[in-house]
Amino acid sequence: MSSQANNGISGTTASVAGATAAVLGQMAHAQGSDRIRVGMLGCGGRGNGAMRNCLEADPGVQIIALADLFESQVKNTRDGLMKNEQIKDRVKVDDDHMYWGFDCHEKLAKCEADLLLMATTPAFRGRQLMAAIKAGKNVFTEKPVATDVAGCKEVMEAAKLAKEKNLAIVAGTQRRHQASYVETMKRIHDGAIGELVGGQCYWFGGGIWFHGVPQDSKMSELEWQVHNWYHFTWLSGDQICEQHIHNIDVMNWCFNGPPARFTAVGGRGWRSYNQDQIRVAKEVCRHFNNGSEENWEKYNGDIWDHIYAEFEYPNGARCLSFSGHSPGTSRVSERIVGTRGTSNCSGSITGENAWSFPGRGIDPMVQEHKDLIASIRSGQPLNEGQRVAESTLTAIGARMAAYTGRSFTWKWLMSTSKLELVPRDIKPGPGIFHPIATGRDELV
Repeated sequence: MSSQANNGISGTTASVAGATAAVLGQMAHAQGSDRIRVGMLGCGGRGNGAMRNCLEADPGVQIIALADLFESQVKNTRDGLMKNEQIKDRVKVDDDHMYWGFDCHEKLAKCEADLLLMATTPAFRGRQLMAAIKAGKNVFTEKPVATDVAGCKEVMEAAKLAKEKNLAIVAGTQRRHQASYVETMKRIHDGAIGELVGGQCYWFGGGIWFHGVPQDSKMSELEWQVHNWYHFTWLSGDQICEQHIHNIDVMNWCFNGPPARFTAVGGRGWRSYNQDQIRVAKEVCRHFNNGSEENWEKYNGDIWDHIYAEFEYPNGARCLSFSGHSPGTSRVSERIVGTRGTSNCSGSITGENAWSFPGRGIDPMVQEHKDLIASIRSGQPLNEGQRVAESTLTAIGARMAAYTGRSFTWKWLMSTSKLELVPRDIKPGPGIFHPIATGRDELV
């Protein structure tokens, strides 16, 4: 925090400072044009998707830089962009604006981009967001923004700094920008279903990818692990954090903040006997261990199949959360219950004030970029950093409760927990493997 913030600023001085920052923020990207120069961090499927969403959102967007852990990802992404006739004229990525390696985010933060899009492995997003804000960049970051308590607190600090520097942070929890959700939530907050007394949220899917080692690859064990990040809790946060955060964020939205207490249970079943995944895990083990399959289990990942959690909110309402992967299973939704009705949170209210959303709205994954860019142009940048950090920490809290078999409060999580899973010094070398949680792990 700046010395001015620490010492306090008078109302008049603060207003002038804010107005000046707004003007400077607009000048930084719009001198002589409405161009928004964009750098991309994380050139995988979601990163490429975010770039397409951003380009569709505003004709002034120009891609000027790319960064990823892997050189091949960066080069393949630029090649793919240049082959797209619809957007190639808006892609100006020179060779010296292509970065790779574990420090690529630091290099990207130094380029002249106005806006950085971040879709890297969740474990690293806190430090990458902080580096971008310190460098004076507006940010779109995918969710979740961390996998541990320490990472969430770093994002909260970055959000404070962004506010001081008049910079935008928008997160990939796109329901917050989806017209049907926005209109429904207005009514819920205006009392259409009465006092909120409970709810449910779900993200159950059939399963996800599991990567082996690419043929002829020279990647280290740790690089393979990052390439296969979803299956390791320290990298992904487990499914409840990586995917179910969308639905958890909606529950927090209903209550205008995070829960007061966490209780959860869960486990791991089919991942431990999924023969297709086991076969690949053994191949990876042989690759990194001179043909031996000894201790192959660690390459099979450590995330769980399912977590069932109860969130108790400050008003006493209790909401149930169901998340995980199971073959043939699919349910992604939310439901909130009030004293005068119920809602699916996304366009429907039943009860005394029954209502249905009358329209469709545009793709929320495009709308979030429209809202972000409009806020930058106006000099009144959106800042969702604190909110997405709270929703991420809500998912982490539920995971911790399940892994440990303990119930605890939000206050304890913020004031006492020391959970830090991600080393500060990351470089190519041996992987970082943790035992599969037992349901009775130590609460840290």
